[in-house]
Amino acid sequence: MNALLIYDSTGYIISKMSGSVREPQGIPFIWVEIPEGKQIKTTDGIGVDVSVTPNVAILEDIPKTETELNTDRMKALEQSNAEMMNMIATMATPTV
Repeated sequence: MNALLIYDSTGYIISKMSGSVREPQGIPFIWVEIPEGKQIKTTDGIGVDVSVTPNVAILEDIPKTETELNTDRMKALEQSNAEMMNMIATMATPTV
């Protein structure tokens, strides 16, 4: 997603817009491409790193939802169960 960020001299995001918007005149702004699975990281409203030139948006991974976490847990449990069943089957097989 392409977004226009308007921010102050500390990196505090004043506005985030997307779509067909007019670029502001006389105030700092950047266009940023936010990749799939990422979001703008804001700490106390600060979301633009102004210590580098050119200024850049601070991005972070979008945290997994509770459903995604539970799905991961289920897959791990299923894998563990399959490994245990394989071990039991191996131990129960008589050797000749």
